Amino acid sequence: MQSMYYLGLEVHKKTISYCVKDASGRIQLEGTIPATRMDLDRWMKTLPQPWTAAMEATGRIYDHLKPHPGSAGC
Repeated sequence: MQSMYYLGLEVHKKTISYCVKDASGRIQLEGTIPATRMDLDRWMKTLPQPWTAAMEATGRIYDHLKPHPGSAGC
């Protein structure tokens, strides 16, 4: 069975910062790429397999969700 890799993404207007950890929590890769579809597609081809990702919502999304019911996590 293959080990899963976990990606954390922080998306900005011009860049995406990332961190890739293995199942034990050790950082395998980290860095920043330009926030374009072409760069994102190129970068994904370099990732260890299999992987799953989570990304941080931008402040604009946070601000929009905060006043709504059910937003206890914000």
